[in-house]
Amino acid sequence: MDDPPHGPIDQLTPRELETLRAIALGLSAKEAAKLLNIAPRTVERHIDHIRLKTRTRNRSHMVAFAIANGLV
Repeated sequence: MDDPPHGPIDQLTPRELETLRAIALGLSAKEAAKLLNIAPRTVERHIDHIRLKTRTRNRSHMVAFAIANGLV
C-alpha cells in the first residue's frame, strides 16, 4: 500500500499550525505570542520555519496559503 501524498501542511508542527492561524487572522507576532503564551521571537522563528516548509515568500503569501488550506 502506498502512503497518501503529504503536502506542505502535513509538515507543520501543531505549534506552527497555531502560529499560522494566528498570523492569518491578522495578529502581529507580539499579539500571537501573547495568545500562544510564547515569546515574540519564538513566533518569528515559527514564521521562518513555516515559510520554509510551505515555500511561501512572505506573510501575505502565508495567509493565502492558510486560506487555501482551510486553516481560517
